[in-house]
Amino acid sequence: MSNLPTDLTSTWGVDAFRNPGIARFRKQLDADTWANERALNSLDSIPIEGRNTSAFERAMQLLPHNQLAKSAWLARIKQEAIENPKNWFPNWTLDQTREFSATTDHAWREFLDKLRDDQLQTTVKYVNSKGEAYAALLEDILIHVFNHATYHRGQLARIVSECGGKRPETDYIGFSYRPVSST
Repeated sequence: MSNLPTDLTSTWGVDAFRNPGIARFRKQLDADTWANERALNSLDSIPIEGRNTSAFERAMQLLPHNQLAKSAWLARIKQEAIENPKNWFPNWTLDQTREFSATTDHAWREFLDKLRDDQLQTTVKYVNSKGEAYAALLEDILIHVFNHATYHRGQLARIVSECGGKRPETDYIGFSYRPVSST
């Protein structure tokens, strides 16, 4: 156990190992941003012959879907009006996805920067995309948002391989581990 790294500092300068509250979600957003960029790069690695398939079209829809869902959840949390997209799996280009991702992640960073640990147990009432009313703890919503993204990146990784591209390494541990010298 003594060989494990003790500095798990995120880009916020917060050690998530020692402060598992909101700092954990800040670090998770950093990891999500990192993983999404790797996933986008993997889509770009697919050769031309692999891009003329329905599988490639499906893969191109997964990250936009993740970002639309993240955006919708942030609006629900903040109790802002939301207009559900006509298509939750849009056909965006890589550049469109990158641009929307940057905007969405920035909004999430601003939100998380203002959030306090004691607010994680707040109950959020919201209406889902089907018009059904629900309530959930803010902490549970945050867990869902990041798990949802991981799920679809896993689908994307499989499809990228099937289309002849380089499968992205987007596991959280790849973001968080630190090399240890062998001496």
